[in-house]
Amino acid sequence: MTINDTTGNPWRFDSADTGVITTNPLSVKRFVWTPTTDGDDISLLDNSGHVLWALKAIAADTNQGIEYERVIEGSINGLNVETLDNGTLYVYQ
Repeated sequence: MTINDTTGNPWRFDSADTGVITTNPLSVKRFVWTPTTDGDDISLLDNSGHVLWALKAIAADTNQGIEYERVIEGSINGLNVETLDNGTLYVYQ
């Protein structure tokens, strides 16, 4: 099931083909990712291709609620979900 939802807070994504979410400046408090498999990758970029967050899961299990977090507390210049192997990405604003 694909969630990809930008109507609430947090925004939620679970599709590997997400791509460009917005090209507008965006105020972000934090990113939270709950991978489902060890070795899953996530890569988030801004409009200029700068890496906002890139990570490989070293532990993952949907039953244990393992999550990774990146606190931003600021403005970013657009958002592109370049890689999302598995799991769910939450974008808190």
